[in-house]
Amino acid sequence: MIRLNIEWEQVRYLASMLINVNVGKKAQMVQPDKLFPLPQDVYLERGKPRSTKEQFEAFKARVDAIDAEKGKG
Repeated sequence: MIRLNIEWEQVRYLASMLINVNVGKKAQMVQPDKLFPLPQDVYLERGKPRSTKEQFEAFKARVDAIDAEKGKG
């Protein structure tokens, strides 16, 4: 079942590439998920933030700590 979904994703991606190569303006370009719906599209969660502000701040603190550690050595 998963393999079939992946094959349909490939078909949709290739179709969008063929369409986008032949458009005149960039505004006419089509995203693959806009061509035709697939059952796995419900899991895309478009427009939803990927992380919260607190998660971002925690990640930034970890990166800054690693950078400071590298700066010492």
